[in-house]
This record gives sequence, C-alpha cells and structure tokens, in this order.
Amino acid sequence: MKWIASLFVYACLIAQAVSLPLPNAPASGLAVKARSGESRQVIWMEHARPNPKWVKDAVIYEVYPRSFSKNESFFSIIKKLPEIKKLGVTVIWVMPVHPIGMLHRKGPLGSPYSIRNYYAINPEYGTLADFEKLVRAVHAAGLHILMDAVLNHTAWDNPLIKEHPEWYKHDSTGKIISPNPDWTDVAQLNYANQHLRRYMINMLKYWVKDVGVDGFRCDAAEMVPLSFWVEARAALDSIKPVMMLAEGAKPDLQLKAFDLTYSWNLYNALGRVFKGKAPAVSIDSTIVGERHIYPIGALRMRFNTNHDENAYDAPSIERYGPAGDSLTVALIATLPGVPLIYNGDEVGNPKRLSLFKQVLINWNVKNGFRALYDKIYSIRRSNPEFVTGTYEPLVSNGGGNVVAYERKSGARMAVCVFNFSRSRKNKVAIDVPGIGDSKLVDEVTGRAYKAHDGKLEFHMRAYDFKILLAR
Repeated sequence: MKWIASLFVYACLIAQAVSLPLPNAPASGLAVKARSGESRQVIWMEHARPNPKWVKDAVIYEVYPRSFSKNESFFSIIKKLPEIKKLGVTVIWVMPVHPIGMLHRKGPLGSPYSIRNYYAINPEYGTLADFEKLVRAVHAAGLHILMDAVLNHTAWDNPLIKEHPEWYKHDSTGKIISPNPDWTDVAQLNYANQHLRRYMINMLKYWVKDVGVDGFRCDAAEMVPLSFWVEARAALDSIKPVMMLAEGAKPDLQLKAFDLTYSWNLYNALGRVFKGKAPAVSIDSTIVGERHIYPIGALRMRFNTNHDENAYDAPSIERYGPAGDSLTVALIATLPGVPLIYNGDEVGNPKRLSLFKQVLINWNVKNGFRALYDKIYSIRRSNPEFVTGTYEPLVSNGGGNVVAYERKSGARMAVCVFNFSRSRKNKVAIDVPGIGDSKLVDEVTGRAYKAHDGKLEFHMRAYDFKILLAR
C-alpha cells in the first residue's frame, strides 16, 4: 500500500502549491477558513460546469497557418480536412487569424499573438469570406472549430490604443506598459474598465453568432480576471453551446467559465521522466492527484507538445525520441481528458515552428507516424472507456519504470501498459483485480494475452506500450 500513501502525499503537495485546502479538509460546506481569516472554496468538492457531449468526446487538432502551408491560406486547411478527420479529430483549433502588429514586432513576421484588429483577418491567410468558407467546411465535415482569443494584450498599433488609452494598463508615469519585460511587442489591457469588458464580449459574440465559430482557446487566460470570463461565457452560451479552452491551470477556471484547462502538470511530469529525474509512476501520481485539486468532472487537455512547447522547448520527437514520442501519443490518447494533436506531429515533425518567422512542416515524411496516429485514435474512437471511463492505477513489477492503468466504463474494460525503461527487453507483470483468467487483445498489434489469477505477464521492449481490451 506504499504507492497509495505516495499518491496522497503528492496530492497534498500539489494542493499546497496552488493554495488549495488539503485532501483531509472537512467535507461539510463548500468553504473553509484560510489562515488569513478569509473563506476559501474547497474547489475539488464542487462540480465543474457541465460539458456538452461533443466537448467531452473531443480530440483537438491545433493548426498554425503560417507553418501549415507555404501560402498560409485557409484553403490549405480545407484541403487537408479529410486527412485531419481521419486521425480521429473532432475539433479544429486555429491559432490567431487576426492581422499582426507592425510596431515593435518581433522577428521578420511578428507573433500571431500580437493582435492589430480583433474584427479583421490576417491578409496573409485570406479574407473574412475565406475564413467563413473554412468554418463552413469544418462544419460540413462534422467537426467543430475554435478561434484563438487573445484578450490580455494587443499590438502597439491596434487602433484601440489611440481611441481608448484608458483601456490599457499604465505605469506610474502614465505610460502604457507590456504585460512583462519579455513581451515587448504587445500592450496590456486593463479589465477594471467596464467599457473594455463590453467591447470584448461583443467581439466574441460576433465571431460566434455572425461567423459561426464554436468557441475559443483563450490565450493567457489567468492574466484576465476570472469574473470577465464568467460574464463572457454566459453571453456566449446565450447564443449556442460553445467550447472554452483556457490556457491556464487554475481549478476555479472550470467552475463557471471554462470547459478545459491545460494539463501542464502531465507535460512537466513527462519531461522529468524522460530526463531520468523522476520515476514513470509519477505520471500516475499526477493523474490521481488531480482528484484533490480540480472540480468533480473537470476536463483537462492532455498534450505531449503544443505551439509554445514546440517552439521554446523542443518538438516532441526530439524531446522524447521516436520511440518515446510514439509512447506519449498512445498515453495522451488513453488517459482521462481531451487529447491535443499539434499540426505536423502526425508526421513526426522535427522542426521548431517559430512564432516569429515561417518554418514549414514537411508533410511528405515517410516514418510511420501517421499510421500510428490513425491506429491509436481509431482505438480511442471505438472504445468509450477511453473517453468517459474511470481511471485506476494498476500495480506492476516495473520498479517505477512501468505505468499501468485500467479504464472502465460499465462492462467494458481496457488495460494500458507503458514501459518507460530504456532496457531492450523487460518482463512485466501487472496485477489486474477482478480479471481472473480473461483473454485480452493488444489493439495495436492484434496479439492476444491470457491472464492467470488476475495477473498479466509479457515482455516489453524499451518504450513499448500495450492497449489491451478484454475479449
């Protein structure tokens, strides 16, 4: 039972780190007294806002138009929609589509997160009519589409600076400031101004109601007051059910405002494991520990990379190695939460896709990654236990190098095993309570395995994985 105690300790440490009550907090009532004397919510005892089925079932595909094709056009995305859908994708997230600021821009092309006009389309990508064609094509394919909402800051040549300087934050001398010393290409907005709030909400409503997008990925969500997001969400839901993805991880984001938050905790855990700084079982600790941090039913977006991590850390194939990258793809697809695929990863893109210049994805690489993605996400799509099923860690003899867990939904059960060992061959034994002498089949290879008295045994290569379903 030592591993159970370690999970509890891990949850407590995480709870302390984010200033939340510990798991042994009293269950009566929704608040406890903080040391300062102020009341504080016990967020993990509350329920997350309800999610539509299409949000719970989502597989998100992030598109960076600048790197997606040489001409950067929306039509190149439309052309690839059948391939993207084949991956099992249900939601397309398009990185910012607005014109990019010229003043104080970084690099030759500037960051797409430096917004010059919230109501316009970057002419490098096309016109508003072209973007509307993309929205219609995504919907015709049976998919949903998210825009990137960059509401914490604008470009320095956004007309709002001259028209409404009071909408921005100023230093003691009255000078408009950047959000931090590194983000010199943008100016920070001030949400203490109610007119700014009204402008932003009306702008979001325009893209949902008039253009037809299905929601937003919200950049730097924690830098914008939560009260604004709650107000904006209510306004958008009055039009139609939307998906709201926060680039943030604070648990209270998911009570009323957002459907999803970023699972940086998992990304960071993977980094520590692959660098040899933590045992692989810490991945289990990360997932289980969330039960005492996030609201009940909260969805986390799982990723092995995204546009920031690719550009500033490393492409996933470099960070994990080819075999390790394949393992993380399967892990992300079978853990609880909503998986993210960053464009190009399905072909093993080895390039850092810069935010300030054009670096193109080579779509013609022949390395087996596309077939792997097709297979893994076909398994996810065909087995609801990976979407709505429970998650329970399983005990193995892997000495900390093996992550094993059970996903169960009703009578359906899957056993997932991931070997993070660098050794060429390892004999792995997994205890699966209640499985008896059942037969399980690896959905990736088709090979069958027979359990004996609730124990599975097999050999695994370095960075090997198995997705086993009971037959």
